[in-house]
This record gives sequence, C-alpha cells and structure tokens, in this order.
Amino acid sequence: MVPTRYVTFTNPHGEKLAGLFVDAGSEDVVVLCHGYAATKDGFHLPAIAEALAEHGRSSLRFDFAGNGESEGQFSFGGYWREVEDLHAAVGFVRQELHKHVAAVVGHSKGGNVVLLYGSRYHDVPLVINVAGRGVMARGIKERFGADILERLAAAGAVEQTVKADGGRLVRYMLTKEAVEERMQMDMFAEAAKIKAEVLTIHGSGDRVIPIEDGRAWDAHIPRHRLVVVEGADHNFRTAPEHKQQVVEAIVGELAAAAGRRGSGVGDGVADRQA
Repeated sequence: MVPTRYVTFTNPHGEKLAGLFVDAGSEDVVVLCHGYAATKDGFHLPAIAEALAEHGRSSLRFDFAGNGESEGQFSFGGYWREVEDLHAAVGFVRQELHKHVAAVVGHSKGGNVVLLYGSRYHDVPLVINVAGRGVMARGIKERFGADILERLAAAGAVEQTVKADGGRLVRYMLTKEAVEERMQMDMFAEAAKIKAEVLTIHGSGDRVIPIEDGRAWDAHIPRHRLVVVEGADHNFRTAPEHKQQVVEAIVGELAAAAGRRGSGVGDGVADRQA
C-alpha cells in the first residue's frame, strides 16, 4: 500500500489547511482541488490519487479554507482566496516536501481555481480543469431561486444550507458581495493569460455547468485540449464508467505531458521553485 500521511500548511491569512499526501516516491506531485462545498475526499479525488499512485505519481489533496478539516470561514465566493490556498499548497510541496509540481487538477469550482491559478502564477506546466464554469453569471438563480438578487439587495445576506459530500449539511451566509464577485468575474479573460498546457474534461450531460462552457475554453486558452465524456453528469456519476474515463484522462494527460517535455516538444512552463 502506498503511504498516505496527514499534513497541514498555512495560507496567507494564517489559516491552517488540512491535506493528505500520497507518497508514491516520485519527484513530482499532482495537487488535487475539490469543488464547492466539498472536501479533499469528495468527488473522485481519492480514486484519482489511487490511480496516480499506481502509475508512480505522488499527489496532495487538501481542504480549502472553511471546508472539511481546514480552518477558516466557508464562502460561496472567495475564488481568489482559494487561489492563494492553492499557492500555499504548491509552496508546501516545494519547500516542505522538496518535490516538483507536475500539475494542478480541480473539479467544478476547483476547476475555476486551477485556471485562475494558471492565469496568475506561471509556475506549473499543466492545468487540468474538470467541469469548471466559464460563464460565471449563470447558475446563481438556478441554485438559489429566481428572486435571489432582490433578496440580497434588500438584506445583504441570506442564510443557506447546502448538502455536501457524504450527505453532511453546510450552513453559511450567502452574501451580496460573494455573488457580485462571481458574477463580475471574467473567466475567459483570465484564462487567456494561462501559459501552461490546459486539459478540460467535461460531461456532455452536465446540467450544472453545460458542456458549452467546456467547449468555449478553446477560443481563449492558447494551449487547450478538451475531452468530452459522453452522457456524463457534473459529478461523472451517471454511469460507473464515467469515473474511470475521468481518471484515465488525467493519468494519460500527465504521461503525455511528461513525454512532450522530455522530448523538448512545445514551450511548456517548467515547474520552478517559488
């Protein structure tokens, strides 16, 4: 069995973040990021980590601030704060584990976070976006109700309860500021700044973030490739094989990217110490 150990590191706000480091003995590490109201053991992150280990790759997955076992306050927004959480994770890999970062991988909101990371920090060679959102103004009324903007304008904040991974309930205050942050975010403009290679994996049956968002990245990200999982929903649970297709796409892309860098093909961003 591949050794797995509990680790902690601190973000720029002094909050302790909890993570799991799966040590397959490799010199490079893949950092895995969860989505909205999820945790390091949500989505298919444990299965992805296991598959990476089987192929000799170490991984670090962690809880963003305010989620899971990490300190901090949960927020519907906070995208750029989560980018800084990810930057802290990347720094931990380099400075404490003394290893390189091969890729950052994120699902849903985590997909947005890894894309934003790539737009701000040009220090990882591969970004893998699994069902991240492109059109940020979409989905808010669908999630919170057609009158949510009016309610927030009147009250400033509205209490919400979301059912998260494992059936646990997360109660938090949805603020006007958090919603405005998301609605005003231009993901396509940010994505155009990415220098790394980018792989997007998206389900054709995704009703949370439509496949059109996945296809739209091609027009904005210079070095982008899309893998469509036919019939898959947002969490790739419509059929058992959908999870495996996600896992195989990630493992395969990492191997292909390593091969391209090894042969000198392309002008990829090399992992460098921050």
